[in-house]
Amino acid sequence: MKRRDFVQHICPSLVLIQVLATTNSCSNTEEPIDVLSDSEIKEFERVSTKYNNEGYFQEGNLVYINLSIPAFSNLGNNLGYANILDAGVLLIRTEEKTIKAFSNCCPHQGIRGAWLFANGRFKCENHGNTYNINEVNTVSCSSNNISGGLQRYAVVSYRQFVKITKV
Repeated sequence: MKRRDFVQHICPSLVLIQVLATTNSCSNTEEPIDVLSDSEIKEFERVSTKYNNEGYFQEGNLVYINLSIPAFSNLGNNLGYANILDAGVLLIRTEEKTIKAFSNCCPHQGIRGAWLFANGRFKCENHGNTYNINEVNTVSCSSNNISGGLQRYAVVSYRQFVKITKV
């Protein structure tokens, strides 16, 4: 079976990957693609018209993101990232089919806007402190910590959309 046929017939839930990934394969990842219930799909459909011009919508502790917006095109690349300032979220593609979300609040002094990603760590450009994304020694916003892990949020994907639950 040809790769394209495999993806189109066996992996229909991977539409997000077809749009964002550089290859069209169904390789294993560190986290599985979400299998959604009917109610979860209806939730994504309910908010599909509510996205702002920046491509996201907030509802309480939930942030919905439309990855087809050009502002998020960097997330199509492995280790591509985006900082959604007003939503308080850093997004990063860690694997072909895996997007992770973290708090964008620097654990040192609470700065949100100045982040770079290099060598497996986010660097706050305000003071140069770096923070891991592997959930080791997670530290909270403005806790005056100069190292540790950023707080991670739960992510659910559906087509070109992502839902983040901030805790």
